[in-house]
Amino acid sequence: MFNLLIVDDEKYSVAGITQGIDWSDLPIGNIYEAYSVKQAKELMNREHVDLLLSDIEMPGDNGIQLLEWTRENFPEAETIFLTGHANFSYAQQAVHLGSYEYILKPIDYEELKKVIEQALKEIKDKREAKAYQETFRHYHDRWVQQKPLLIERFWQDLLSQRIAATPDNIDEAIHLYNLPLSSNQTVLPILISVEHWNKALDTRDEEIMEYAIRNSAAEILLTGGRGVVLQDRSGVNVALLYNSTVGEDGLAELKERCRLLLEAASRYFYCEISCYIGESAELIHLPASYKMLLEQEQDNMTRSNDVFLWSEPWKKSAQVIPFAPAEDWLVLFEAGNKQELLKRLDNTVQELRERDTTSDTIDMLTTSIKHLIYRSFHRKGLLIHSSYAVRGTIRSLSQFQSWAEQALHESYEVYHGQVPDTRAVIETIHQFIAQHLMDEGLNREEIAKHVYLNPAYLSRLYKKETGISLSDYILQARVEKSKSFLSDTDRKVSDIAEAVGYMNLSHFAKVFRKIVGIGPKEYRQKYSK
Repeated sequence: MFNLLIVDDEKYSVAGITQGIDWSDLPIGNIYEAYSVKQAKELMNREHVDLLLSDIEMPGDNGIQLLEWTRENFPEAETIFLTGHANFSYAQQAVHLGSYEYILKPIDYEELKKVIEQALKEIKDKREAKAYQETFRHYHDRWVQQKPLLIERFWQDLLSQRIAATPDNIDEAIHLYNLPLSSNQTVLPILISVEHWNKALDTRDEEIMEYAIRNSAAEILLTGGRGVVLQDRSGVNVALLYNSTVGEDGLAELKERCRLLLEAASRYFYCEISCYIGESAELIHLPASYKMLLEQEQDNMTRSNDVFLWSEPWKKSAQVIPFAPAEDWLVLFEAGNKQELLKRLDNTVQELRERDTTSDTIDMLTTSIKHLIYRSFHRKGLLIHSSYAVRGTIRSLSQFQSWAEQALHESYEVYHGQVPDTRAVIETIHQFIAQHLMDEGLNREEIAKHVYLNPAYLSRLYKKETGISLSDYILQARVEKSKSFLSDTDRKVSDIAEAVGYMNLSHFAKVFRKIVGIGPKEYRQKYSK
């Protein structure tokens, strides 16, 4: 909940706002009142204020002076100004000092409520961004300082079977690393699989956040016992609980701790994970126990963000694919009926989601789609394009569907005489952005859907071909369009901001000044034709 402070020397104006607006559906905990700048300062020194709604022209110190004081003492508080006069110099000062909005009296209470609602949302978004930055910075510092530990190297060597799993070899390695272990002690492995990132991160940031996940796993899973959380040589995160032989009650508690880790990963580290709880085993049997967990994770194609036990039955039997993309699919492809082909693909995936789909099924599906493309191309004497190959490992039905849709789309264009190239893709992206600049929600995912590319691959392709990131281009395109409006038209700045995707005038002005070096109004005065 947020706290609101209303400042106006006219008491009836304050009462009109507090009583004229239905506040029940806004996340406001307290509404404070002040009738002078002095009272406002005293109240803000006593109570936490998130949003300041202030008149500008008051006896003594005015609202601009209050904003200056607030910026110095409570920089996270946002300010909305009210005034009965359209004083341009006041507006300039308000924008310069970073006020959220500037509203003329008489006040339209519905309009004011909408502005307050938007301001509260921006305050919430800023706080969440700050919390993320603080979390990221905390773990980044620890990650930089952290050095490889000998104990991690030992476990990595054992799990990857670089150390032969015999008592003599294990005891020799334990002695070499001077570890407080023995070859006959039991260890319970828990595989921690990062399945999906909910926030766009580059490789380095993913590594940092996985380090944070391992730290969180150590705090949650190793509570009351000894153990270690590390990353094996293939990049899989695993927790190893020492001397851990659990009964039914202990297993239920361990599953609950795993679920707490799933919640923490989603809330703090912007990802979805699953935990695979293995069987307690002596060190000589641990590599085999861990390999079983890896196979279980690899074969899991339908369930995610969950906790699994090694003892759960896991179906690996061969499945019947609910279609045979042979003659009927081939006819659709060659006849140019792409929509029906994609519809059948979608129906197939939806049907498989209701089953326990294994990695073997995914492999068969992938092979079937490739066979369809190769066979049709061979008939027509066309060369197979390398982009139809599978990029990375397909480990879920969603990944398969994304690849299959892209492969069928690209091969269809080539087969029917419309060969796409990188330049054409970039041009299509630029055209899409130009047509959707006013969409506040314009993002990488929407653009990727339009050009039938994986979002992460799209970002890498665009950066490689143009030298700048996709987000930077969108920002530049919006600024260039707004510069054109400012110099060639007499449209209001607020209308121009909305036309290039900014619903908040203050935010637009800040972005424009950062990119161009001067504010929108200054730019219009300097370059207006």
